[in-house]
Amino acid sequence: MPTSSIRSCYKTATGQIDLARLKQDVPITTVAGLITKLVRSGTEMKGLCPLHEERTPSFYANDAKGVFHCFGCGRGGDVIAFVQQVGGRSFLESCEWLMGSSSFCPPEHRVTVAQATATRQANVHRAKKEFRRGVAVEGTVVETYLANRGLDGQIPGCIRHSWVPRFWRDDGSEGARQPAMIAAVQDVDGSVVGIQRTFLDNEGRKSRRGSPRLSLGQIRGGALRLGPARPEIMLTQGVEDGLALTRMFPGATVWAALGDGNLAHVALPRHVRCVTLCGDADEAGRAAVRRAKRAFEALGLDVKTLFPRAGKDFNEEWLLLHA
Repeated sequence: MPTSSIRSCYKTATGQIDLARLKQDVPITTVAGLITKLVRSGTEMKGLCPLHEERTPSFYANDAKGVFHCFGCGRGGDVIAFVQQVGGRSFLESCEWLMGSSSFCPPEHRVTVAQATATRQANVHRAKKEFRRGVAVEGTVVETYLANRGLDGQIPGCIRHSWVPRFWRDDGSEGARQPAMIAAVQDVDGSVVGIQRTFLDNEGRKSRRGSPRLSLGQIRGGALRLGPARPEIMLTQGVEDGLALTRMFPGATVWAALGDGNLAHVALPRHVRCVTLCGDADEAGRAAVRRAKRAFEALGLDVKTLFPRAGKDFNEEWLLLHA
């Protein structure tokens, strides 16, 4: 973000955004209360979640902690994350929006519950449509991409090849289509509600044109299911790590959260009783596993942890051990 766009009161000595000050000055209930009616519930405020359809309030906002959480869809985070998810803004755009006016949210920029719902439904619909358009990976650049990562052989149908847009314009028209690996994201009931797109070039390598990975639809709370729901599952971060684990542990059910940030928020079916959290070996991966371990243990689940013995992640370990 350009320095000139940062209000002086939120500018650090180095010219960056003072995130701690911003989150302290903008109560999460103030922002959430602009788009959904909140009522007092103990030390928190609760209301209907603006991030998914529901009839019984399961959305909670806590000013003391500066966070929100929905027990229905599993989404949560601080006030910046809330603006990102409701408004479809980037992290920097969300910070700028929060700093931008008196009351922090000018009326012309406020997102109503109806608008948020419409945007979410449109993206979920697009994700479902794009997944249905996909085809099996055999003979495509997706097969080449995965083979180059040591992941040849049978690939489950939740991973497909397609030509998909990177973006949609405000009028609903789509940008140019590009080849990509699309991974289905399923919610707690097993319905496809989103996709992760990994864009590839014609040689089966990750595209260098823009970000190679983009999500569409509802990702938070969902997972890529590389096996059926069972009482014991293995939960990892990425598509490639998940496929590597299915080869390391034949017969195991492996799911992928599609992001460290979602690892702690995957909504699991009630009959799942044991989760093995499979994280990257770096500090970010270990921190994500620690957060997820606390979250799932709080739900009464038996939680185990697993990290690569070689390499940064499980795909790298698989390549190193089978080179």
